[in-house]
Amino acid sequence: MKDYILLIDKPAYMTSQDCLTILKGKLKVKKIGHTGTLDPIATGLMIVLVNEATKLSNFILNADKTYFATMQLFIRTDSDDISGNVLETRTPVEISQESLKRVFNFYDNSEYEQVVPLYSAVKKDGLKLYQYAFKNKPVELPKRTVAIRRLRLISFKENLIQFQVTCSKGTYIRSLIKDIAQDLKTIATMTALRRVEQGSFRIQDAILLDNIVDEKSINKHKIPIVKALKDSLKIVTITNKNIITRIKNGQTIDLPDLEIKPEILLVNDSRQPLAIYANSKGTTYISKKGFNIDESDKR
Repeated sequence: MKDYILLIDKPAYMTSQDCLTILKGKLKVKKIGHTGTLDPIATGLMIVLVNEATKLSNFILNADKTYFATMQLFIRTDSDDISGNVLETRTPVEISQESLKRVFNFYDNSEYEQVVPLYSAVKKDGLKLYQYAFKNKPVELPKRTVAIRRLRLISFKENLIQFQVTCSKGTYIRSLIKDIAQDLKTIATMTALRRVEQGSFRIQDAILLDNIVDEKSINKHKIPIVKALKDSLKIVTITNKNIITRIKNGQTIDLPDLEIKPEILLVNDSRQPLAIYANSKGTTYISKKGFNIDESDKR
């Protein structure tokens, strides 16, 4: 199988791009990508897309993500995590369980305007925010609406708060920690972060980066494109050769017998992906993403 998804358990203190560089060398593949950057100190689920599967990035990127995080109270760093330079420390004060519960209940199952952290790749006026930090240039940090689907307190001991959070695309856990601390009338920084879910993908199915030697070592871990999309798109099998030709050429098609869906995944009778099509009007569908799949590769 040449085109597939691979779930990696990213190690700490390595960038997502570093992981891709290592994988590309080990797997000897032409194209490789991922569906959401993890902070360097973070560990956990990283969805890697290989060859034609790189076209799935936007379809998986929008899925909710679940993390386990640890925050340390009474300390503030420039990067909002423990790898950064310490800007401020405060004498510890008592924080009641009632206060903690009130703040967690406020964010649980809510939407709010979150400030993007300075050390991030979000662009402002043509520059990534971290470039402003490196150049020591002032910049107004952008805000965006994020959704906290679920926020659950796990433990609170010796100035460390551990919690689990499920959130929407674009949510920064470092910013959430900063906001929680502010509502507790103190400061905090992130000390650990582990992604365990993204959409229907789970960390239990991931492989450690160190366990990958070459392509043979991941054969049991390859996820076909169709299987990866089965929970997010309706799969429609096309057997008519004329329609298949139109699909391969990226042309508009008409599917009168199909229940109308915003987007569909079209496959051939061998369950190989042909393209992702979007509904245009009525029973008419237009090409959104086409797949250049080797039809002899039926594994």
